[in-house]
Amino acid sequence: MVLPQSACHLASFFIGIAEICYMAAPVGDCDNCCARDDAIDIQYKLFTRLNPTVYQIIPLGDQNALRATNFNATNPTVIYLMGFSEATTGVSTKTLRDAHLSSGEYNFISVDWSRLIVFPWYISAVRNTRYMGKRLADFVQFLEAAGIPASSLHVIGFSLGAEAAGFAGKELKIRGLRLGRITGLDPAYPGYSLTNSDAHLARGDAIFVDVVHTNPGIFGFPLPIGDVDFYPNAGKWIQPGCWVDELLKNREFRFIYGCSHVRAWRLYAESLSNPLGFPATLCRDWKSATARCRFQINGYMGVRAGYPMSGKMYLETNESPPFAKNGP
Repeated sequence: MVLPQSACHLASFFIGIAEICYMAAPVGDCDNCCARDDAIDIQYKLFTRLNPTVYQIIPLGDQNALRATNFNATNPTVIYLMGFSEATTGVSTKTLRDAHLSSGEYNFISVDWSRLIVFPWYISAVRNTRYMGKRLADFVQFLEAAGIPASSLHVIGFSLGAEAAGFAGKELKIRGLRLGRITGLDPAYPGYSLTNSDAHLARGDAIFVDVVHTNPGIFGFPLPIGDVDFYPNAGKWIQPGCWVDELLKNREFRFIYGCSHVRAWRLYAESLSNPLGFPATLCRDWKSATARCRFQINGYMGVRAGYPMSGKMYLETNESPPFAKNGP
């Protein structure tokens, strides 16, 4: 079936502050899908302190083009994959980009894969996370050939982006490479298996995998799947401040769209300016953390998470910004 060109045109609209990308047909392998075209479906957009708001494209496979950008191999590199129906001009990408560049000298690479995760085609988007994982593995291999080791890279993914990051890590292991770190910000749950670690982000997909669960069992994955799994506020599926009356009280109504789900990247972004803001305790479950276990600082959620942290960790946050109870 030949689709009209208009069906494959990307457009967007706003819900609150969320920019939603949509198309009349999904991108993929189905009969009624728009054909995949990596040249337009996937772009790697570089931001640094030299170009904090205007991106530079890093073309896959062109090392001369990479050298012509502001990419600095001596600075840490973060690769960010946004979630379902998002745009790279959207609030999660901007917030995490600005938080990183404010806190240090980073190569912040935003993966623009909005055509592969476009609204309302969620099932196709789930399928495309595997495809994106393989393409991201190609990009990481390209950086490795340019002298930037895969083990030095930190991939951060929100929702479907976290799952794509996991598939990239699995593919790279097959190729004999290991990502340094994957941070899964409330990895997507609908469409993914609870039991088969090959079918979702999992421990082992990078040298270190940390996961933040803010909407477990609804939009976010409910089970611990990383080296360390953080459960803010008892791992409740509704985060403090996300009930409608609280959103109104705190003038946070603009975040009503997936409030608990997006809380994951909001918490992580805040950790960049306050690395010690989210101390967490290691316990079997929340009841233990508040009753039989005495709270002690076993690590920090956010940018400070790292090896050898492991297990399930619990912490409390405020219901509105600043979320950290532990002030800077």
